[in-house]
Amino acid sequence: MNTSDKAGANDRPVTYTASAESLQQHPVPDWFPDAKFGIFIHWGPYSIPAFAPHHAQIGDVSGDGATQTFADVPYSEWYLNTMKFEDGATAAFHRETYGKDYSYDRFGEAFNASLENWDPVAWAKLFKRSGARYVVLVTKHHDGFLLWPSNTPNPHKTNWGTKRDVVGELAAAARAEGLKFGVYYSGGIDWTFKDARIESFADVMAIPGAAEGYIDYANAHYNELIERYEPDYLWNDIGYPSQQASFDILAKYYNAVPDGLTNDRWMAPDGEFSADAFDKPEGLTGIMPPKPPVWDARTPEYGMFDRILPFQWETTRGLGHSFAFNRTESDSDYLSPGEIATMLASASCFNGNVLLNVGPRGDAQIDPAQAARLEATGEWLSTVGRAVQDTRPIALPQTSIDGINIGATRTADALFIHIFGKPGTDSLEVQLPADVGTVETLRLIGGQAADWSCDQDTLSVEVSTWSDDAVQIFELGLSHPEPDV
Repeated sequence: MNTSDKAGANDRPVTYTASAESLQQHPVPDWFPDAKFGIFIHWGPYSIPAFAPHHAQIGDVSGDGATQTFADVPYSEWYLNTMKFEDGATAAFHRETYGKDYSYDRFGEAFNASLENWDPVAWAKLFKRSGARYVVLVTKHHDGFLLWPSNTPNPHKTNWGTKRDVVGELAAAARAEGLKFGVYYSGGIDWTFKDARIESFADVMAIPGAAEGYIDYANAHYNELIERYEPDYLWNDIGYPSQQASFDILAKYYNAVPDGLTNDRWMAPDGEFSADAFDKPEGLTGIMPPKPPVWDARTPEYGMFDRILPFQWETTRGLGHSFAFNRTESDSDYLSPGEIATMLASASCFNGNVLLNVGPRGDAQIDPAQAARLEATGEWLSTVGRAVQDTRPIALPQTSIDGINIGATRTADALFIHIFGKPGTDSLEVQLPADVGTVETLRLIGGQAADWSCDQDTLSVEVSTWSDDAVQIFELGLSHPEPDV
């Protein structure tokens, strides 16, 4: 959905109805493009074994024409599925570590026990220091385990959820730090309702339906999450069993939280999709879900866009190859602080956000290597945040300098030119957008520009000292001609 086609905040309908035509009028709230950076949290029973094949990457099972099964999926939160491949690495690990007859259900018991050590306030303070402005918690992943005490318990597993209100406590802690709070819910997969082994993306889309009573179950959970926690972001995954049911949920949500946000993973088997619903937009790397009739933000997974597109998007990925904590990953498997900085700068230049996942350990602690990445990101944003957050993208006439990609953001009185690397030359020329205003000042954030000039929308810069950061950012102070009276 093109955000330019949506109603502005002042034009918002008083009440949304459960139809595509009404829901499509919901505008993307300003807090989202202002934020640029959010924290995703995958944490549940799968965090106890915390295992996925170390050699695997998501591209191995998700690329075009891929035939490899999901036996080697690198996401440790898929443990319950990968352990069903008897010849796979996860099954071997499970047999050797726990014994072949050890039930996955026992990880739920261990997870509940670990909550005695959980400090949601400490987490929220770390997320605040990272510079993130919103947090999205997985409230139910594909294993069906609930992270809140629901009034609609699982009909197939007793006590399959937390006794402690993890959702409510983290929501309160995050909001106390001034952060927005969102909830993830696996609408399309629940292995407690449909436990057939997933081997392909076709299997992924075999969503549980009304025959299993799943629609009423999932609807009840969404109604509960909306009513209890009023989440700022409703992040569905894998699809939903009924298009109309998704419309009912979204109407309820938009009416309850007008400045709320939803993602694009609500596709339904009974829905009607336009011809371009399954096409990857140009300039995308990674996984892209098909878009449903209603959405606020597109969500590529382990992928980025390299140009400005007419919609808001949010890339999501783990710090390593997995979302949930994976004991086989080491510090070297995680994104470096420079790589995270480059993602944030690039997303801000091309109308996107970064939802960076943290995978807490089974003992309810955040791994020190992951926490260190968040601390480093916060330090970087404390210096360059004004070039990233609370900005909007602006297209430059050129896309690279000295073979290095570039982009730009702006505010009312500044233009920021982002260079995603360090040029091999100290003399640069950059073509500026027409009518951007008069460049009054220039500085290289973290470095030193020796001299500069701007003539006919061409900026010339001599650099004496480049920044030590992975991204070089020039800040141009602008003035604007007085409007005609």
